[in-house]
Amino acid sequence: MKYALLPTLITSGLLPVASQAALIATENFDYADGSVVGQAGGTGWTYERTDEAGAPLQTPSNWNNEFGTHQIVSSALVTNGGGVRREFGGVTEGAGSASNEREGAFRGTGTMFFSVSYTPTTGNQWAGVSSYDFSGENAEKIFWGAPGGANGGNFFGIDAVGDGQTNSTIPVVTGQTYVLIGMLDFDNDLLGLWVDPDANDTVVSHDVSRAYTGGNWSTSLRLASGNQVTWDNLKVGTSFADVLPIPEPSASLLGLAGAALLVRRRRL
Repeated sequence: MKYALLPTLITSGLLPVASQAALIATENFDYADGSVVGQAGGTGWTYERTDEAGAPLQTPSNWNNEFGTHQIVSSALVTNGGGVRREFGGVTEGAGSASNEREGAFRGTGTMFFSVSYTPTTGNQWAGVSSYDFSGENAEKIFWGAPGGANGGNFFGIDAVGDGQTNSTIPVVTGQTYVLIGMLDFDNDLLGLWVDPDANDTVVSHDVSRAYTGGNWSTSLRLASGNQVTWDNLKVGTSFADVLPIPEPSASLLGLAGAALLVRRRRL
């Protein structure tokens, strides 16, 4: 679902504004139907965590093909035996010095959070979000979602690639839409996953957690699946609050917003 009315409500002062200082990027996949490869919409994707001497001026990174089948359908991303990836920082890619991708990287320190809407339309297959250490073979380091292997994509969990899985008892129900929040906390050596977080959730209330002492970098996120999955409303930040989804306002709240705006106009 989209949140088109939120800017108006926030501007009018009818909804609280969370701190956005550490928000790295958002993506609602508002593109025409077709390939997402090369698209550079959303907000952010120009993150500069470290100043890389000689790197060009930041312009937003774009979506890269990783493998298989993926496309935009009705302003959402659909993957089906395929995946796409986008860097946190800028259009200039590469593990070598003086690239935007290096500037935006979490270099084995700090904390990265993401949230995303996830709807599996076929079952019994892996699907999830991966943190990459640049690109290429063995670049995928951490996987949040419905891991494959012995889990078979049937329960939500975390896979520290090459180091094992930690799975929950929360089943993946075909056709149901979930909100997933993932955490990579280098400073506290911890991975976390929340499934459908609510107002009572905090940064320590994850549904799944796993110790992690990897010193790799995190430069980008990949959305991918072995089955058909619809993705939407992706956010990336450096705090739990940054990526919490804001629900669509109720009809009564919208009515209150309209009345307040009308009163304000009459007073001007």
